[in-house]
Amino acid sequence: MIQVLTPIFIFLVLYLLWNVYKNQKTRRSKINLPPGSFGWLFLGESLALLRAHWDRVPERFVEERIQKHGSPLVFKTLLLGERMAVLCGPAGHKFVFGNENKPVAAWWPLPMRKLFGRCLVTIRGNEAKWMRKMLSYLGPDAFATRYAATMDVVTRRHIELHWEGNLSPFIVND
Repeated sequence: MIQVLTPIFIFLVLYLLWNVYKNQKTRRSKINLPPGSFGWLFLGESLALLRAHWDRVPERFVEERIQKHGSPLVFKTLLLGERMAVLCGPAGHKFVFGNENKPVAAWWPLPMRKLFGRCLVTIRGNEAKWMRKMLSYLGPDAFATRYAATMDVVTRRHIELHWEGNLSPFIVND
């Protein structure tokens, strides 16, 4: 009896998996996505990107996808376990940097966020704006315009009060 039920059970499981796969594929096809492929399950196209990196030609990965999918501006892919759209060329960069935190936001895959931790590169939104504003107080321009003049005034005042006319700090008793 078990010998008869086993092939039927296997057939039913395969039939259910086929239906789930088919339904997911048709549901995904209704979403307006750019051209491209997600590659292998979980790995995606990460191995192709690593191969291009090891050959010291990382731009080859993007060039191959542009030629393969015929889209010079955008393609979809799966890298480091995350689905993403890759924007290419000056027009893509202008769109991303000109519309930051509006239709798109800067985003990093989970492994990259773990690697960098919470820093200016990985944070988004109001916190990122606040951090960039704080950096304007710590940059070289801020040092030249704000802090150097203040340090000069404080140093001159200290010299006038404690050192002018007093040579005792330089006298060494033999």
